[in-house]
Amino acid sequence: MRPKVLILYSLLALIWGSTWLAIKISLRGTPPILGVGLRFGLSALILWAIFLHRGERLTLTPNAIRVYLAFGVLNFATSYSLTYWGTQHIQIGVSAIMWALLPIFVALLAHFMIQGDPLTLKKLLGGATGLLGTVLIFAQEEGALTGSRTIGTAALLAAVLIAAWPNVLFKRHQAEVPSLHLNVAAQTIAAVILIPLSFAMENPASFAWNITNISALVYLVIFGTLITWSIYLWLFSQLTVTQVSTIALVPPVLASLLGWAILGETFTSRMILGSMLLLIGVFIINTQQKTPRPI
Repeated sequence: MRPKVLILYSLLALIWGSTWLAIKISLRGTPPILGVGLRFGLSALILWAIFLHRGERLTLTPNAIRVYLAFGVLNFATSYSLTYWGTQHIQIGVSAIMWALLPIFVALLAHFMIQGDPLTLKKLLGGATGLLGTVLIFAQEEGALTGSRTIGTAALLAAVLIAAWPNVLFKRHQAEVPSLHLNVAAQTIAAVILIPLSFAMENPASFAWNITNISALVYLVIFGTLITWSIYLWLFSQLTVTQVSTIALVPPVLASLLGWAILGETFTSRMILGSMLLLIGVFIINTQQKTPRPI
């Protein structure tokens, strides 16, 4: 990676690792669907201000609209809602670990949808190493798949599966879909869907107007959404979609540490070993290969 790309990649991974703690804190005083809707709605307002100040006009080609809808409906609205809902029932470390499966699903889809991004033996090795690290971290939690945790874990798995396709679709049509346009359009679509849905399914009046809850929401809007998604979508112009998705392998390390230090969640030597394997998996997938050999 070029220095600029590496710096932004690392910054993105660190911020997203910390957002899991903010999500868990916000869920104590915010209904999950409302939390996601406010997160994207407030971020979208800021993005629209930037968008209009720059004199941009939204790209409205058929492929662009398809990508906007895929990201807005599937990734932002559906996947994030499932993530918030599932995180109510499981540790934030486990939630982040489930998202570490994203590069595997993305690599499989990219093999069939993206020319020049084949499923190589190196990607398989990196994915398998990261997956082994994921299993080690996840297996340490006794009773991780009992009761409500089973449903929570299933919700996170569904969220990851749903999010994979929009990523690959954007990469496929990246030439005609500017990242800023996708960001502002998809976040707006998610907010328009989720805020009314919250009023229909939840009790928005239960939002806790205290400094802790509001601070968590502000952090998620500014750092966890506005900044991170701007960086993430820009990285698509610099890396393959599989490389971009490997960012999901890094946050579980920080999320597990924060869960252990602040929320009293479990963090064991097995989790440390698993975290090291996750980072090795990221390194393997992101190192350059002179001649990709598809399998």
